[in-house]
Amino acid sequence: MVISDRYKYLYFVIPKCGSATVRHALEPFTDIGYPVSNFAEHVTIPKFLDKYDEAGRFDTHFKFTFVRNPYDRVYSGFRQDMYASTQWDHWIKVKKPIFDVIGDDFNAYMLDHVARADVVNAWDWISFCPMVAFTHRDGRLALNWIGRTETLDRDLAALGDRLGVSFQAVRNFNVRVPQSEIPPGALKYRDRYTRGTVALVNELYADDFAAFGYPMLDPDDFPASL
Repeated sequence: MVISDRYKYLYFVIPKCGSATVRHALEPFTDIGYPVSNFAEHVTIPKFLDKYDEAGRFDTHFKFTFVRNPYDRVYSGFRQDMYASTQWDHWIKVKKPIFDVIGDDFNAYMLDHVARADVVNAWDWISFCPMVAFTHRDGRLALNWIGRTETLDRDLAALGDRLGVSFQAVRNFNVRVPQSEIPPGALKYRDRYTRGTVALVNELYADDFAAFGYPMLDPDDFPASL
């Protein structure tokens, strides 16, 4: 969660949607940022309203986020979890046993673990929480503005105009494959998918696809295994 009372904004940080880059750009204007003591890094709208909005910021501040194609986002979440399983004690405890068994098998992680996880509420599956949990309230869009990771530089500039600020020398963080190397509309990680994993993502993130206009892929266009 990133908050500015000076500039009156709430950034609902969706995991694996360019958030490190966006937080860095916002840092000069942010009053409550990352790391935080009073707010978690990733706070859904229901959780924010239930636990963190005593000051009534939701009604007074400009609310925004960035979204990403669900297929690329969940693969990035897998890579993040695999990295975290080697770095921090609480992540090592819950994730290392999984990766000790499956190695770097993305499709096994999705089909055998994400498919069974509480991706909406469990802290250790936050990278797989549907994006609509950060953007919608009671089935309706509750934010004032949404940018896209696929057009991050352009949309950051547009966000600066909306906030009345100017971003200087924005640094891109945690970028495995630069977006500039990907043709418009193409996926970075399409070749990591099997038929079953495409079907699972289509099911788990049906509301994300509908809300943000990303096209669903046909599972039949993918191999049964890699």
